Amino acid sequence: MPRAASAAKGAAEAKTVLGHFPEYKRLGDSLNARTFNIPEAAWNKMSETQRLAANHKFLDRMISRGDEIILATPLDKVRPGSYFARELEYMGSKGYVPSADGTRLIKQ
Repeated sequence: MPRAASAAKGAAEAKTVLGHFPEYKRLGDSLNARTFNIPEAAWNKMSETQRLAANHKFLDRMISRGDEIILATPLDKVRPGSYFARELEYMGSKGYVPSADGTRLIKQ
């Protein structure tokens, strides 16, 4: 397969899972999908500002690839103020909304 076709095929099949830990990690592993994952030792050394910046960079890359965005945590189980809640807010600011069944985020 030509490189361009292979890259396009890979982009079309890219998946990212968002949700609360550990649900998003388990689902991401089972789907062979991307997840936001920074080693605990590094995470613990980061400031809140650095953590949010790293998370936004991850989300921006996901958006630029056009990933399918799968939600591991039901929307009625989102913990206010959690990183997942902040991810949903950020994605909303980028024009993403929950799918009708609440299992994905889709570009509006």
